[in-house]
Amino acid sequence: MFEKLGKSRTFLIYNEDKAEIEFQILAYYTLALQVLKVDEKFSNRKIKEFDGLSAKIHGERILEFPAILIGQLGKNDLYKDIIKGDEIMNYCLNTILDGQMCLGGRLIMLECKDVPYLIKFYESYGFRKIERDYKDNELLQFVKILNEKDLVNIESAD
Repeated sequence: MFEKLGKSRTFLIYNEDKAEIEFQILAYYTLALQVLKVDEKFSNRKIKEFDGLSAKIHGERILEFPAILIGQLGKNDLYKDIIKGDEIMNYCLNTILDGQMCLGGRLIMLECKDVPYLIKFYESYGFRKIERDYKDNELLQFVKILNEKDLVNIESAD
């Protein structure tokens, strides 16, 4: 339904070596546009870091930021030994960077359960937990700020 409504896009990773014999979906990831809303308690420094330029616009604090949401990231248990989480994340991030070249943007966000190995995995890719008060069983929010080496160099694109 989200695909049909244009709210997200799901990407399938399949085994190209087996494509002529059988179609093996190894993994998938879903991307969507999202608005990251932050609490009034956020420091101006952190807001400026998210925005890239300023903490305010027209005298008002910026509390909402456009972001790309990694909505889902998973692998097919039938073929779990064929692909690793690192490969799936690399496919996902490459797709995001391809889109960023056309549309811009600097924030990638995701939500995950409070599970140590998931947190460690996402942190290894530069995602940082948004510090705020979380309710019991609420998904943790993580954000990655694309840095200059990740972003398109406008001068070199001319």
